[in-house]
Amino acid sequence: MRKRLSLTLALVVGVAGAVVASTALAKWGPTVTGSDGNTHAINVQVAPKKLSKSKPTPATLKVATRTGTTTAPNGIPSPAVRAVVDFDRNLKLFTKGLSTCSADRLQNVSTDAAIAACGKARIGSGAATALLAVGAQVFTQNQTITAFNGVPQGGKPSVLLHTYGTSPVQVTLVLNGVISNYNKQGFGPRLDIDIPLIAGGTGALTSFSASINRKFNYKGKKRSFVTAMCRKSPLRARGAFTFKDGVTLTSPSTHACTKKK
Repeated sequence: MRKRLSLTLALVVGVAGAVVASTALAKWGPTVTGSDGNTHAINVQVAPKKLSKSKPTPATLKVATRTGTTTAPNGIPSPAVRAVVDFDRNLKLFTKGLSTCSADRLQNVSTDAAIAACGKARIGSGAATALLAVGAQVFTQNQTITAFNGVPQGGKPSVLLHTYGTSPVQVTLVLNGVISNYNKQGFGPRLDIDIPLIAGGTGALTSFSASINRKFNYKGKKRSFVTAMCRKSPLRARGAFTFKDGVTLTSPSTHACTKKK
């Protein structure tokens, strides 16, 4: 009975994933495949679609990734340990005057506890899916993501991504990302993220999505964590993901924008 229930749940998850993938297919960049059999794609979107050509517009930034494997018998890809995401030069990230949160306040706590500790620094939210090996079985774990404005590192702003899941086992991860200005090849802001291993590397994140949309006041003015312009369409992004086995895959993404008249 337990095996039948597990099989049913796996089928439900698989069908749901296929539906989501098919509806969002047009927005995803191409899937790239590495020498290790890992596959990866990234999807970066900016809202609203209609933006000024010269004046930064408050915006919502949505970033999603998905990772798979063509070679691992249990379906678990080599886990990512680092992600470097470059955003279009028409995007700006502003953090001055916004409350910050330190990573140690988010370790080993639930989503509710993380928000209670650092709610004033919260900048967005999202969801993730991980595959976990427990003995000979592989389980799908759904995780809640909460994004926070982190304490600056080396004078650079940082972002903390708190992920939390409870089934089949309780897992808390804190992903630490540093923001810098790349300003090359048509890109501007760069987010460099360290990704801790799940269960010592026996598990892996297979999907990840976060929406950043924080608005706040600074020196009497309304500010937005993300602003964007549309000097030229499409807006571009790329993600370079390095995996535990040493392979790095770079995935591109584009998003059309329209200029306000």
